[in-house]
Amino acid sequence: MLAHSKSKKPEVTVNKGDTPKESLTKGIDRLGNLSKFINDGDQVFIKFNLKLPSGFPTNTNFDILETLIVSCKEVGVKKIYLGSFPFKGVPIKVISDLLDLKGYFNTLGAELAFLDNSDDFDKKEINQDQLKRIKYNSLEKVNINDKEFLIPKIVLNSDKFIIVNQINVNPLFQFNSSLLNSYSIIAPKDQEIGKDKPVSKEYITFDQYKKDLISDILDVFMIKQPHLVINDLFYILEGAGPYIYKDSNLKKTGLIVIGDDMIAVDLITMQLLNLEINDSELIVEARNKNITIPQFSDIKVLGEKIEEVRTDVVLCASNLEDVQVRNFSIKSGKFCSGCFNQAYNLLNLMKTYMGKDLKYNIHNSFLIGENPTEPDNIGNIIVFGDCAVNSTKNYNFRTIIVEPKKKSKGKGKNKLLKEKHVEKKTSIKEKSNKDILELPGCPPDILNCLELIIKYYGKKNVPNLNLFMNVNQFWIMGDLNDKLKIWEKL
Repeated sequence: MLAHSKSKKPEVTVNKGDTPKESLTKGIDRLGNLSKFINDGDQVFIKFNLKLPSGFPTNTNFDILETLIVSCKEVGVKKIYLGSFPFKGVPIKVISDLLDLKGYFNTLGAELAFLDNSDDFDKKEINQDQLKRIKYNSLEKVNINDKEFLIPKIVLNSDKFIIVNQINVNPLFQFNSSLLNSYSIIAPKDQEIGKDKPVSKEYITFDQYKKDLISDILDVFMIKQPHLVINDLFYILEGAGPYIYKDSNLKKTGLIVIGDDMIAVDLITMQLLNLEINDSELIVEARNKNITIPQFSDIKVLGEKIEEVRTDVVLCASNLEDVQVRNFSIKSGKFCSGCFNQAYNLLNLMKTYMGKDLKYNIHNSFLIGENPTEPDNIGNIIVFGDCAVNSTKNYNFRTIIVEPKKKSKGKGKNKLLKEKHVEKKTSIKEKSNKDILELPGCPPDILNCLELIIKYYGKKNVPNLNLFMNVNQFWIMGDLNDKLKIWEKL
């Protein structure tokens, strides 16, 4: 079930305007109008960024979506669906209700696709047989390269597939390419890597996690390739991303890149951001998989001249020590990209929401990876991930030395002892250090980590983090979320 093949020279437009709508409209006009890609009566599926109910720039800019929907309707499409799978554990209906996505898209003549079926789960009680039937009716098994993926039928059955991608920096892949965007047409549970695989030294040394992740991303790309790709970097989140963190900075470039070939659009985007193509592991592995990677000379670039609108962006920290969480010392061993990615986001969340909490919680350590160095202080020690938990079992910080209390003696007796020069050896005892928080997993789950951190420190000692989690639990947790978990496990 592969997508349409492209035999002609890929066309990419680089567009700059005063508003996102202006930049997008310029790009569509330069490509020859949407009628070049979409036919009268088509059903169109628009894949956009929908991660959390935090709005732009975590999610796609709605001005871009509105302009695109209006343009599609002018062509005479039959039906327009928009959708994406969000962050793990977040039902689409929750985001829709908070941001009024369903109502907003309806007023534009389009429809939000609940790819996780969370709109059905909210209506009534659903038993296991009904859940299986919903899954069968909404998802299709697709086999590629000896792997099975569950793809929403609404995506596969749409006549035209459009990707609208919000560009932000990314800790694993430098930036959120449209290739990464297309990967979230599968459920978060199916995006997880290495959960059922034993972790060996080779797994960490050769970063098998990242190799497997890249392989899956490219396989999903081959299942359904888009007819039109829009990389929105009009505003780009730099410094820390892809979510909004304390070190994040929203930079305006005024640029939007549009084309009919996903990889060509990503290549031109990398040029605009002054990123080396050979540093992109996704592109390198795509070549190894014999996926067609166009040469720059083969891409027809329209609109702005690349050399005149290039812009530098501050990428994510490549070392966890550079995140610099208040009163935290970070000790790293060898770890895979899975643990790095989760630790990066966890540390940034802590830095963003625990700044005041940690002011009075001093001497904290964060250990990650296989065989990290010993912490500097025996204080609050967080051991992150199975590799760190298992490899530090015999570390010195696991035990603390306890000196026995000196017993008070009578003056006469003390004098007598001194006179007789009687010396007793002081017995040294060891006991387990209880100021240790283990965060298990390979890699650990972020939401679970935050809950364990609150439990460890105590709600009164981390009031800001506790407030953040209470707000999140108000819309993430509950009956709807439990039903969603049941559906994902089928």
